[in-house]
Amino acid sequence: MSDLSLAHADVRIPPQPAVLARLFELLAAGECDIRRVAQVIAGDAGLAALLFRLAASPIYAKGRRADSLERVLQVVGVQQSFNLARALALEGAIGGDRRVLEVFWQRSGDIARIAAEVASDRVAVCNVFPDQAYLAAIFQDCGVPLLAERFPDYGSLKTLAVGAACWASMVEEDRRYSTDHCVVGYLVARHWKLPDFVADAIRCHHELVGLGEHRVRSLVAILMLAQEIYCREHGIHNAEWFGAADLVMSELGLDPAGLDEYCDEIRDRCHAAG
Repeated sequence: MSDLSLAHADVRIPPQPAVLARLFELLAAGECDIRRVAQVIAGDAGLAALLFRLAASPIYAKGRRADSLERVLQVVGVQQSFNLARALALEGAIGGDRRVLEVFWQRSGDIARIAAEVASDRVAVCNVFPDQAYLAAIFQDCGVPLLAERFPDYGSLKTLAVGAACWASMVEEDRRYSTDHCVVGYLVARHWKLPDFVADAIRCHHELVGLGEHRVRSLVAILMLAQEIYCREHGIHNAEWFGAADLVMSELGLDPAGLDEYCDEIRDRCHAAG
């Protein structure tokens, strides 16, 4: 699906908030002065508060307390904070039924936290960092509310609200709407200037077979495992997992025989992080 055909489908691509555009300008110019970056983030109180909360999580804090935005940037890292800021800003950029969207973003956030934990644990194998996995997990399904906004009969958000695991198949989406949620998510990722390998993983997050670039393949494997752990915790059947499990385990360097124990360990870490 090309950008032109998506434009023909008239799906809205949400603009980046001004604070992100300014941060991108600073980082693209090589201006990583912590005080200047903190001043820009401080202009969005909600974003600053969420970064404080994430900086306090065990993945980043590691016993260090962040009591200022400058300290948050030191604890998390400037580029990593920017990636997390992009993930956190997406929710506010997409409109719709707030009651249903609350369920959607809760699910996305839960999967993102699991993905970050998996990435933190497997970083030596995959070279994918927690902020990158979190970013990809938040953005991977953002095409779903955008398609629901454009097409009243799309229905997947309502399905999620009553506890279903998966969206409509991409084949069915493409047949009915001439696009699918993976393409829409990819184009949002490109428009928001996410790293190329993260955008590519969003485009292919249901397709592990045949992926060539190592970090794209590893990130897709992390997203798939995070989805499976989420489904296990909520008692949801994840039909996609059975065709992907062996490839995911191999890509992440995990022993299939220890999968149950590993999923429980990651889940417990997420709960301990609050």
